[in-house]
Amino acid sequence: MTRYETVYILIPMGINQIGHLVKEACRERGLSLNRLALELGVNPIYLNNVIYGKKSSRPLIRRVAETLRLPHLTQVYEEYLKTKRENKGVKFTKKRGRKNKSCKRGVK
Repeated sequence: MTRYETVYILIPMGINQIGHLVKEACRERGLSLNRLALELGVNPIYLNNVIYGKKSSRPLIRRVAETLRLPHLTQVYEEYLKTKRENKGVKFTKKRGRKNKSCKRGVK
């Protein structure tokens, strides 16, 4: 019999990709995110918020990595938090156009 091993390449990932990675690992093991949350003893909404970056929790990510046997997940999460900290002061503003003052008032 041939034994296959999954090889992961560590590249900087966005938080949505981390969530996708966790969902794929759950799917491979026949788990839903709700079932994973139940096994970890946390609220499914909280787990979802952590996985998709609305909240941060290193201990929870560590437990998820252990449960799903994804040792690289904590390192990828740390990279995400590092880039998030670096970009914290950067603000993306949207240009707002001025209203056209040349239009005539009172015209319907």
